[in-house]
Amino acid sequence: MKQAIIILLGTLLSVNAFSNVNHIDISKISSDSNLVTAFNFIKDNQQYYDHWASEWSYDKSKDELKKELKADFSEFSALPTGNEELFLLLGDIAHYLHNLDDTAYYKVAIKNYNLAINANPTDYRPYWFLGFHYALSNVPVKAVENLLKAQTLLPAEQSADFWNEYSWAAYVTNMPSHCIYAMDKVRSITGKKGSFETQFGQAIYKKMIPVDKDKSYNKQDLWVSSKGEKIAFTSRPLGIKILIDSTWNLSINDYAHHQGAFIINPPALLTKKGQAVPYTIAILMKTAGDSDKLDDYLNKFVSQYPNKHKVAFSDKYDKTVAYEIRDKTMYQNHGGGHLYMIGVERDAPKYPGLLLEDATALPQSNAGMSYYRASDSKDRFKGKLFYAVMLDSCEDIHEESLAILKTLFDNQIIIE
Repeated sequence: MKQAIIILLGTLLSVNAFSNVNHIDISKISSDSNLVTAFNFIKDNQQYYDHWASEWSYDKSKDELKKELKADFSEFSALPTGNEELFLLLGDIAHYLHNLDDTAYYKVAIKNYNLAINANPTDYRPYWFLGFHYALSNVPVKAVENLLKAQTLLPAEQSADFWNEYSWAAYVTNMPSHCIYAMDKVRSITGKKGSFETQFGQAIYKKMIPVDKDKSYNKQDLWVSSKGEKIAFTSRPLGIKILIDSTWNLSINDYAHHQGAFIINPPALLTKKGQAVPYTIAILMKTAGDSDKLDDYLNKFVSQYPNKHKVAFSDKYDKTVAYEIRDKTMYQNHGGGHLYMIGVERDAPKYPGLLLEDATALPQSNAGMSYYRASDSKDRFKGKLFYAVMLDSCEDIHEESLAILKTLFDNQIIIE
């Protein structure tokens, strides 16, 4: 596995503060003096190989360190009984050898971390170590999956070392909100900045660009897209992520007059008579003032319809109002209009973007060293936002279009 060559904030990343090996208990592995000495050597010299270095400028020989680590790996591997602690150590030694450019140990590290997980699936450390190994190897999705799993298993007395490594991994997987969250966790545990924040914290905060809700913005300035099983459209300033099928047509409006819009036209649905009938789902996003009310905002849309009533549409968000609307004057050839309007109110979260971020990999290059500068991220609009999700449909395709709206709202829209 090729090492990721990473330039962070314009500076070659070489944070010498990674310390998960310090959370391994040698007494649970062996009391043999030679093995204890070997373990102490691994810990005492971790600053040389706990990260990958593009140029070796240290006072110790890289080859001698590799030779020693390989010998240690063989000695510990020869122990007759494996347990979680041993598998974690073997994973770390392999991880260090991979950082020293012995790429054959990349999979060896993964194998041993997974053996540790199998030995004790309720311990956060194997997921932490494995996630960090993936992060250093530019495998972002697996890195974040394991770190998030570790987060769910943390003990009451949490490790600042975990959050310090989490902040590094979050940054190199392009998750700045998670990075800021992790830096704050370190500070709350220790009462001071962690080593990562000390070196890079201010630069990361500066890359969170404020936006002004009273100004206008082009859609390209507020939205980004990424392709996976579905296409994800994310707007950090508007606090929303929308996942849509590749077969759906859409249009995105610029942000103006405190409002943006995301219009979806899924493929037409067939009526019982076999007629293809189109329908539309629109999502409006409005920056609101402190005194503005969600009901007043929705009333601007629904007041024109005499046949409307409030319904319990979803309990996904705490501040939600929904209307079901029928209008016989619309779509008369298809039984009349049958519409829905769902309003959601959300205050600005403490860590905007935390629910929206996905891990992304740095570009890979086979042409020697590659330099990548971390991109800026626009922050969320300040204050509360209103969201209006509207289904414009008719009676003939009511059940089918409503089912698609429900799936979209419950599973494919994330609102912070």
